Amino acid sequence: MWDTIIEAVSPHLLAGSLMAAIMVVMLLVHKVRGARHKTADALAILQARFARGEIDRAEYEERRKILGV
Repeated sequence: MWDTIIEAVSPHLLAGSLMAAIMVVMLLVHKVRGARHKTADALAILQARFARGEIDRAEYEERRKILGV
């Protein structure tokens, strides 16, 4: 019984399914890491603007809150 099931599954179908699963995992990892990286960059820019005096403390705190930091 198992021999006929295994023979019926194409090796190309298995390889394609495996590649699709790997691509989905890679996409999810990229989304998670990319979001954290963008927040860190935005916070660094915000801190630099505050340090240069371009924005006041209230605006700094408000924007930092929006970033979720």
